[in-house]
Amino acid sequence: MSALNSAYHVRESRSWLKVHAIALGLTVAISALVISALFLVLPGDHLALLVSAKLRMGSAFVIGWKVLQLVAALFFIIVSFSLIYYFGPDLEDRHWYWITPGSLVGVFLWLAASFGLRIYLHFFNSYSKTYGSLGAVIIQLLWFYLTGLAFLVGGEVDAVIEHAAAERGQSRR
Repeated sequence: MSALNSAYHVRESRSWLKVHAIALGLTVAISALVISALFLVLPGDHLALLVSAKLRMGSAFVIGWKVLQLVAALFFIIVSFSLIYYFGPDLEDRHWYWITPGSLVGVFLWLAASFGLRIYLHFFNSYSKTYGSLGAVIIQLLWFYLTGLAFLVGGEVDAVIEHAAAERGQSRR
């Protein structure tokens, strides 16, 4: 929240209690969205196969289900980014958007960084040889760092767009 305040060039004027209540609310909401997205993706394939077999539907149903579940999971992740960008900074005049340019950039960077890290680890995974069981912790901390960086870049994109609109005397509506 403080990094988003810095991106928007605003000072925190909310009380300590309000800031922590917002942080707790964001944690609960984003946890629910991410768990829902994971539930759609992980057991969703098996559920689609079961429904397809029970109702005697063809492979078109399974393919349609897989596309729908990935779109829904991606939407949940984008909405979680948008929630952070809406409630994180201490802005006076805010307008809610389901999808913002910053949330699209942030999600794209997050996915690219996650897949890039996965590819890197596939070919150059020597952390367990070097660090033992701490290698998994190092990898997870690196992924957390990349995730935070993607959040901040997306927030900076939204802040730049907001500042450009404010300079022209417009608000994003």
